[in-house]
Amino acid sequence: MSNLLYRLINPTVKGLLRSPCHGLMSNNTLLLEFTGRKSGRALSTPISYYIDGRTAHCFTSRSFAWWRNLTTGQRVGLTIRGRRWQSTPVVETADHEKMAGQLHNFLRAVPRDAGPAGVSLDGNGDPDAEDIRRVVPDMVYLQFPLEDFHG
Repeated sequence: MSNLLYRLINPTVKGLLRSPCHGLMSNNTLLLEFTGRKSGRALSTPISYYIDGRTAHCFTSRSFAWWRNLTTGQRVGLTIRGRRWQSTPVVETADHEKMAGQLHNFLRAVPRDAGPAGVSLDGNGDPDAEDIRRVVPDMVYLQFPLEDFHG
């Protein structure tokens, strides 16, 4: 999806995720709130996720500049299923082997993101390993540890 399309859709998605009707999207879309490292402005973006244990796992394209704001070690706010969390993000861009395994798990959990990521799924919903190896260098893997999370 293009940056322009995201700029058009994201305000509606953010409003929905903040509303009592968040359940329409919040099973696999969270709202990430952070401070711009250069501007100091409060920023937010919706992002697909899945939870494994006490960690929310997300992927984004390197072409989106917003993820660079998460590399400072600063805590961020997350709204997941209508509940607010604080987390210190872990940003991975270099360990492509680790990222490939996690992208496989992510796309199994959030298959709607396979197409936009450039990954095909087989009849069982398994992501194509070659597609994953091809796209991983252009991805950013984000982990958000959630203290006191109970599924």
